Amino acid sequence: MVGIVKAFFLLIPLLAAAAPQKDEWFLAGKEGSCLPLSVLAKRGADLKDVQSPYQLVEKMRAAGQKAELKEYKAGTRPAVEVRVPGRNLDVIFVKADQCGKSDSSGREKAPKAKTP
Repeated sequence: MVGIVKAFFLLIPLLAAAAPQKDEWFLAGKEGSCLPLSVLAKRGADLKDVQSPYQLVEKMRAAGQKAELKEYKAGTRPAVEVRVPGRNLDVIFVKADQCGKSDSSGREKAPKAKTP
């Protein structure tokens, strides 16, 4: 029994690391869904390590691109939009705790039912 309890406590840090962190950034998807930042790599190999909207803007400006950042703090889903016209890139970043909160009309969505 002690071995099972010990193993459980050893797994807690691993489980916590695998779960999305509150401060982790995602890309806003349709109807309140979120996409991992790794999808940015489809737009260029130089975007594969981006971890935040601020880092994306910094990277693009360092590459000589015009990059615009706009923060949206009002409403139920705070977000940060990054536009890079020269790369035809316009993405919206949201924090993990905002994923799935509202649909495109801004109304609160009911939590999705978990399937067994």
